[in-house]
Amino acid sequence: MNASRKVLLLTTFLAIFVTTSSIHADVMSWRNGGNGEYASNQLPENWQEHVLWQTALDQKSNSSPILIKGRLYFCQEPNALVCADSKTGEILWKRQHELMDFFEFSEEEKAQALELGERNRELRRELNRRRNEARRLTRQSENQPENEELKQTIKEKRAEFEALRAQRLELSNDPKFPAIEIVPTHQDNGYTSFTPVSDGKYVYAAFGHGVLAAYDLDGNKIWSKRMEHPNPANGPGGAARWGGSTSPILVDGMLIVRFADYTALNPETGEEIWRIPSGVVYGTPAVFEVEGQSFLFTSRGRVIRASDGEIVQDGLVQLHHRFDWTVFNTPFIKDGIIYTVRGFKWQDQDGHAYAYRIPQDLETLNTKGLELIWHTDKVHHQRYYASPIVHKGLMYIFSQDFVFSALDANTGEILYKKKIDGFKGTAYPSLSLVGETLFAGADDGVVIALQPGSEYKEIARSQFEQFRSTPIFLNNIAYLRTYENLYAIKAN
Repeated sequence: MNASRKVLLLTTFLAIFVTTSSIHADVMSWRNGGNGEYASNQLPENWQEHVLWQTALDQKSNSSPILIKGRLYFCQEPNALVCADSKTGEILWKRQHELMDFFEFSEEEKAQALELGERNRELRRELNRRRNEARRLTRQSENQPENEELKQTIKEKRAEFEALRAQRLELSNDPKFPAIEIVPTHQDNGYTSFTPVSDGKYVYAAFGHGVLAAYDLDGNKIWSKRMEHPNPANGPGGAARWGGSTSPILVDGMLIVRFADYTALNPETGEEIWRIPSGVVYGTPAVFEVEGQSFLFTSRGRVIRASDGEIVQDGLVQLHHRFDWTVFNTPFIKDGIIYTVRGFKWQDQDGHAYAYRIPQDLETLNTKGLELIWHTDKVHHQRYYASPIVHKGLMYIFSQDFVFSALDANTGEILYKKKIDGFKGTAYPSLSLVGETLFAGADDGVVIALQPGSEYKEIARSQFEQFRSTPIFLNNIAYLRTYENLYAIKAN
């Protein structure tokens, strides 16, 4: 049998498998395998009128839930994995992950480490205050270049800042410092923007302080380990620290995570298999297969061979020339084509969408790489936290400032751009396709149902409290995790 025939049969099998599993199987990973598609039925369009149950949560998180064998698993700030009954919403167990757990300290050393941590937090808060104060005065001095008194004040403030930084550097030399030092993160992101993943036997969870852990479905720890901190991006001025959000995935019997590096591990033991450096990225890779070999396509436009971490192709997405970390969502794969979108809006703004065809054989992939079908820089210039959806020849994208667009998936032609009214905040949740209905959301708690097509058509709108996670669906039930509650929504 020739390679093309094998790929065709494999693609047909996978299409049948995915469709069947979407109807009957659990939701075991971020966006139900990455694409956010669900073959559901009888799902209510207006959610707030069809709440099946509601469970109060004591901490927020951006993490989406996953669903395995009647149980929901999700993360919770700052370091917890939580399990709830999907039929009732009852919290069954919670497991927390402190950096201190990875150090063999006596009780006295633990107390000393806690004191060290409190002093470190005080110094960090004071450093941030002094830094912001110095910046404010510096901006003031730009309008008052002759003000010598102001210049002297700035000089004194900077000296105070440096003295505090020296104190913190001295703290960092304490051998107990690694047990309490948690890298800063942006308040929107937090430490639990990583959605767990499961193979049906274990649940794997990643946290923004660099901890990775595996549990069985009943909450028994299989292993845990301290990885590196997520590689933070420098914002304007170099001061911002945003944290991480690349969810773990399971590929070819390996657990693949991204903190500062992409790393593949043995999911049974946590043993490292391979590791490669990564530029700053927040989106979760999409996975595709050619002749039985799996590859990752990252939102930075890099193709990585899953078996050994070899970079097969790079530079397939145009990054911002100053802020190359503005890559946030998960690419979408359908019918052998990869679709991706990214953009940015500040002083220098841009917006790009791409479609790449996956070769049918390894030789072509290794020698020529993915084939560019189309690229457009005409999409709305803004960040795209929401991952896209492609359905019946149309690509749907949703910008952070609520511009919903439809593109021709064959050509990249933009069919419409619609600024959705009534939203506030930021469009962090990704798009979902449930049967023949699109769902989008914003962190002010609004969920909208849309009819796919070449014209914008809103069907219904629901209002909840603030959330940044993406809902999941199984048959005729939607599960939504807000900052305050976990919901099950079911049609009558």
